[in-house]
Amino acid sequence: MKSWKIRLSACLAGLCLLASGCRLPRTPDDSAPPESGGTPPSYSGERPSPEEEFRGVWVSYIELNALLKGKTQAQAEAALDGMMENIASYGLNTVFFHVRAMSDAYYPSKLFPPAAAVEALIEGGFDPLAYAVEAAHARGLELHAWINPYRIGVKRENAGCEDIFSVDSGGTPCYYYNPASEEAQSLILQGLAEVVDNYPVDGVQFDDYFYPSNAAAVPPDAPAPFEEEAYAAYTAEGGALGVADWRRAQVDVLVAGAYQKAHSREGCVFGVSPDYHVEKNYSSLYADVAAWIAVPGYVDYICPQIYFGFENSAAPFDEAVKQWAGYPRHASVRLYVGLGLYKTGMSPDVYAGQGKDEWAGHDDVMKRSVEFLRGQPEVTGMAFYNYSSFQAGARSPSAGQTYSKEVGQREVENLLSLLRQ
Repeated sequence: MKSWKIRLSACLAGLCLLASGCRLPRTPDDSAPPESGGTPPSYSGERPSPEEEFRGVWVSYIELNALLKGKTQAQAEAALDGMMENIASYGLNTVFFHVRAMSDAYYPSKLFPPAAAVEALIEGGFDPLAYAVEAAHARGLELHAWINPYRIGVKRENAGCEDIFSVDSGGTPCYYYNPASEEAQSLILQGLAEVVDNYPVDGVQFDDYFYPSNAAAVPPDAPAPFEEEAYAAYTAEGGALGVADWRRAQVDVLVAGAYQKAHSREGCVFGVSPDYHVEKNYSSLYADVAAWIAVPGYVDYICPQIYFGFENSAAPFDEAVKQWAGYPRHASVRLYVGLGLYKTGMSPDVYAGQGKDEWAGHDDVMKRSVEFLRGQPEVTGMAFYNYSSFQAGARSPSAGQTYSKEVGQREVENLLSLLRQ
């Protein structure tokens, strides 16, 4: 990874948190994040403050679909209870529960259609998110609502507004909300408010789905077709930012708005789980992660996805962690590390170079990763992708890969010996 110099992107005044119809003035200010038009929430500088090591697990929409599709309410309740019981038994303390992955909802929403797998349950009066929160809290687990803010997926009909665009995904159009759209920003933040205001979630998390990496496949100083109108309006009003900085400013507005909305309820925190590569986030996804962690007002925690082994030629795990630990970070922002449990027992790890067979040739990569993290004072927790990977028999290799169930099982056993201490 290249050495990093903090580059605070343009910070903006007059943030419209919800659907107010106002404009978003974009005035550069390198000292603070965007502020709301009203009174900002109080900031203690102490969030989050867990009493123990943060140990989280992602439960993806794919896993929820397998868990809940075709179930009766009683069966769905039993499935969620069983999942939370397992998570607690693994020695974990936090669940990242996918509440909106494709502009669809795993709860009764007034803004988004129900996810197909739980549509019948929701129409029958069952609320998967409400029950999941209750089941988690009953077992001493926190539950953070996991949201993909911009992604709509292949179902255009899931879009909650008209300001969207598509990118090619293997010959199929995949739709996203336009990050520069005030209407889209408002919709996303209203959706976050719908969760925070109606459910006692302990946090909200965005992951690495910001600008899709192939969305702006034009010269970097020229707007893509889907954003030409918005950028022209911005420059006509006197805006002086170049296209790349302007894109980052749009994401800044959303992230700061999400932080403020999460903080509108006491005890609720906001975090982001970005791609591990800071320069990629900045230049390709237009997510200025380095700025978000440097000043308060954007995130309470950052959880980069460092899904690598120690033998990875491009980014050995230990070196990648040390790089993240070395970035300037405000004292209020905690650093957690996302771990790729899903890779254990798999071969080859395509982009790992000489370490392509590491995950199949060792049964203690996860254990050594946790031990390494616990030796880093800047790191105060970890999260595992994903829940089903704790059950070695439930996994299957991707095309072109092989999977050793025996290695995967030993990896889990070695890992649990640490987590349960």
